[in-house]
Formats: sequence, structure tokens, C-alpha cells
Amino acid sequence: MNYKHAYHAGNFADVVKHILLVQLLNQLSQKNKPFYVLDAYGGRGLYSLASEEARKTGESKGGIQALMHADTEKAPAAVKDYVEGIKQARFTYDKKVYPGSPWWIAHHVEKNPNGGVRGEAFEAKASEYDALNYQLHKLPIGIHHRNSFEGIAAVIPPKEKRGLIFLDPPYEQEHKDFTRLINLLVASYNKWPQGTYALWFPIKNIEAVELFYKKLKRTEMRRQLVCELNIYPNDIAVGLNGTGMLIINPPWQFDNHAREIVRFLQPIFKVADAPDLTPDSATNVRWLVGE
Repeated sequence: MNYKHAYHAGNFADVVKHILLVQLLNQLSQKNKPFYVLDAYGGRGLYSLASEEARKTGESKGGIQALMHADTEKAPAAVKDYVEGIKQARFTYDKKVYPGSPWWIAHHVEKNPNGGVRGEAFEAKASEYDALNYQLHKLPIGIHHRNSFEGIAAVIPPKEKRGLIFLDPPYEQEHKDFTRLINLLVASYNKWPQGTYALWFPIKNIEAVELFYKKLKRTEMRRQLVCELNIYPNDIAVGLNGTGMLIINPPWQFDNHAREIVRFLQPIFKVADAPDLTPDSATNVRWLVGE
């Protein structure tokens, strides 16, 4: 795997992804029943925005830095929770840190000590696993050197019977990766159809994304929700036009919350030299299958 997330940590896609994760965790906690959360691609857990990789791309300027300078007084609750989480992480570690999804899961467990939430994270790459284990070993989350394609099948259905499988893969070969991930989702769904599955994906090649959607519609998975936020139109060739998340079995009314979140974030992440995109043209939360 050549992809290194350190180059992209804290960009707009990271922020959208993690706020939607916070929303999912918050809604799952509304029921007074235990649940399980797995981050299937844990990465390093914490990233420094002062690192050579982060400074080389400068992507965090249009993401976390833009949000932290924005007015969030009237923001959706998940956005406010996310901003408070960033502040806590920076107080705990340093002011240039950006927490990855395993940290957000552990943070949620810490905030709900009696909520019966059990969190785990997998990381297959040895160097990333070592960093993840070192940086988060004191937090309430299990860290495992494990591949998601083998590991997910081994841990579902969880003893809690409720839960979330969160997938944030590197996507080095989009067409192949989309197909492999659909197969992974279908196999997981067949084994645990009651679970919630959230898969992040990049919006770069719109033909690959549309084919991904068509293949998903042909599966037997019910209740498929897609959340999109674009900072460039799909017909412009840039590194990353937008960010997407597929949620299988989202909690009740998650679609409404997600729509509110991406519409709030869209003007904050608007790119100055990009063609004008309105909230209606830049954001899209819709059901692929079911409702």
C-alpha cells in the first residue's frame, strides 16, 4: 500500500467523514442498549498537521482549519460535538494534532462510560499499526494488527447484537477497490444484516462512482443511503472533487441530520477559484435503495 493518509489528514473529506461518524455514534447511543463499533481501517489514529507530509499538500487549510475559523454557533449538534472534540484532542496532545476515526470512537466511549459501547480498530500495515497502537494504547479502544477482509467476518455478529462497521480504505485502484468493497459489504451484510455499515469513498472519477452505485443497487442490501459533498464539479479533473459516504441501515432520521450537516459545511469548504457551486448542486443526500 503506497497511500499515506498523513498527506491528506484534516482535509475537507476527513472533516465531513468524521462529523458523519460522530452523528452515527450519537444516534446509536440514543438507545439505552450496548453496541459495538469497529474501525476496519484504523490508520495511525493521530496525525500532525505540522508534519512534512501535511505541510507539503496544505490540504488541512481547506478543511479543519477553515472549519475552526468558521462561525459554528448555529451549526448542527454533531458539528459542535466535533469541534469540541478537536479542542480536547489539541489540549491533550498538541495544537497541531488531527485525530483520525479510531480516536473519535475512543472519545465517544470515554464520553459514555456507562453506555455499553465497545470500540475496536484494525490496521493491516505494520508501520501504521505500530503508530496506532503506540498513540492510542491508553484509550478505551481495542487495537488489532488485522486485515479488514479477514477480520470483519471474524467479529460479526458482535455479542452486543447492535453496532457499526466503519470503513475508510485508501482506494489505490478505484474500479477494483469499489468491486472488492461491495463484495466485502455483501458478505458482511449476509452474516449480520442488522448491523450498520458506513463506507467512505472519494469522488474523483464520476464514471467509477456511478458504476459503484449501479452495482450496489443490484445487491440484496436494503436501506442504502449516500451522502455527497463536492467542492469541484464532476467535469473538472482535480485530485479530489468531492467526498462521499455510503451508509447501510442508517439510524432513524440520520438522512435528515446528514443533509443538514453537509449543507452547513458546503460554504465553509467552498474553493475560491472553483466554479460557483450552490448547496443544491454541491450536496446530495439520497437513498440508493429503500428509505
